[in-house]
Amino acid sequence: MIEEIKNKALKEGVPIIKDEGLAFLLNFIEEHHSKNILELGTAVGYSAMEMAKLDKDIHIDTIEKKEEMYLQAIENIKENKLEDQITCFYMPIEEYKTDKKYDLIFVDAAKAQYQKYTEMFLDNLSEKGYMVYDNMIFHGLVFKIEEIESKNLRNMLKKIVKFREMVINDERFDIILYDNIGDGMLVLTRRNNAG
Repeated sequence: MIEEIKNKALKEGVPIIKDEGLAFLLNFIEEHHSKNILELGTAVGYSAMEMAKLDKDIHIDTIEKKEEMYLQAIENIKENKLEDQITCFYMPIEEYKTDKKYDLIFVDAAKAQYQKYTEMFLDNLSEKGYMVYDNMIFHGLVFKIEEIESKNLRNMLKKIVKFREMVINDERFDIILYDNIGDGMLVLTRRNNAG
């Protein structure tokens, strides 16, 4: 059933996580026993459902701002009987406010906003929590910015590069970049300051 949702999404050009990236994410969740998850960018609910299927104790809050996507996600989640584990919010990510602490925050939304989302949700990360970002190489285009003709695409790629540089150089974080997995994955944790 979820496979059908994935194939339909791919056919309709809905941006969903690549297989390699998903395998990495699911493995990461199992390894770190992440139970409370926040997902920024629901699309049709594909990755949220895959995460929920790992363990009955996993709960995911996921946010989607496009009505059509949100309605499709709600339908898909119901059909797969996962509505007890996945809560969908229909709103711009910037409007989501909560005091909840999450073991994992999965960021797969507007690439140009990754820096903003990091600052916005850092306080919602549990002490030993992780932020995982998809699309860090954006089809390999971050390495070929000068060859890109579209100004909008170039600008977005520059923002991804700027974000990568920002988190690498930010002393608050420890990060690992996986440019060779899926569309490029980045894992961020808070650095524990000794003292």
